[in-house]
Amino acid sequence: MKYLYPLIALAAGYCFSGCDEGPADRAADSVRDQAQQKADETRDATQEQAERIRDQAGRDAFGNAASDPAERAADLTEKSGERKADAIEREGERKADAIEDTKPRNP
Repeated sequence: MKYLYPLIALAAGYCFSGCDEGPADRAADSVRDQAQQKADETRDATQEQAERIRDQAGRDAFGNAASDPAERAADLTEKSGERKADAIEREGERKADAIEDTKPRNP
């Protein structure tokens, strides 16, 4: 029993010894953060544009554009922005994965 606790501590130390982030991990996280920020900005910009379309057409009781064509245009604007933002996120993730693939692996 007196060997059990030191053995557990040794095993835990061995398991967690390779868990600290290296330069490649930090660089990859930075790329992901920048991509996420740009994607959020894209979403916000297209959301604002869609709201301007709705405001110009006037709003009904539910907050939608008063005319169907204006609401469709606003919806298409939002969907387009979402697609662009998703593409930005995918590209950022691809770049971050490429950075992480360059770091040496622990045996």
